[in-house]
Amino acid sequence: MKNHLSFHSLSLPFTPSHSPLSILLFSFFIFHFSFCRADVIADFRFEGTLGNKINVSIDFAVNDDGVAVGEIIYLGRKNPKPILLVGTWSGDEYFLDEYSADGTVTGCLRLAIDDTTYNEPIITSGSWTNPKSGQVYEMKNMEYIGTSSNSHWDYAKEEAIDGEYAFHQWDRTSNTLKEGHATFRLAGDHKVRFEVINKLQGSYLKSAADRPAELIAYTYNNFNYDNANECGYSISVHFFTDFVVIKNLTEDPETAMCNGRWDNVTGVYFKVKSKK
Repeated sequence: MKNHLSFHSLSLPFTPSHSPLSILLFSFFIFHFSFCRADVIADFRFEGTLGNKINVSIDFAVNDDGVAVGEIIYLGRKNPKPILLVGTWSGDEYFLDEYSADGTVTGCLRLAIDDTTYNEPIITSGSWTNPKSGQVYEMKNMEYIGTSSNSHWDYAKEEAIDGEYAFHQWDRTSNTLKEGHATFRLAGDHKVRFEVINKLQGSYLKSAADRPAELIAYTYNNFNYDNANECGYSISVHFFTDFVVIKNLTEDPETAMCNGRWDNVTGVYFKVKSKK
């Protein structure tokens, strides 16, 4: 994958006319921007249609753990507004879910992007699926506009992690809305205790009483939790401003099934209450 993040537009000719203060402020801006976006390994913005008539803009970035966050805008609507997209990169394709304001999945996107063969990235195949009806719209005439500028790529600060989070997703098998919740509690020294219930997966997972998760240094907005069960199941957890993304780290799905218990808690959980 080619990294499309660029700072060319931020270059500044440092001539004697620039004061030391202006140079200091600019350096701080570059550092802050780089720090906030440091783990972005690719970012895209495309415009085209779903099917022949639904005009859309699709804009997202992906971090070095394969977590993708962005937005889709339905350009033909009277008052088009960005709708959150969250998903993962599998190494070959992007799988992104479209979320309504209450956290319910309203669309499922699948994209294969070639960003190495040509001068600009192209979508080699793409589709949008209605999770309730299963209706599929193929992506057509998708034109690369540039790198991502989506407004949802904001990590949470450590003190804002603590709280309750809710999960909502439509289950086509039972034709019902499945729910779940997650609780994260700061435990001092950049550590977090967690408990997650996911009714779609029929699963439950909790940090060990003697082993809270440890936030990754410097950013303190994500963690990996290895050996979450006796079979070696592991997860990564990334905290964004309004939601948390839980992702499987182990490639073997059998590790999530352990001693007759299903521990898979992958998904997007939206923050509903902060600790007071």
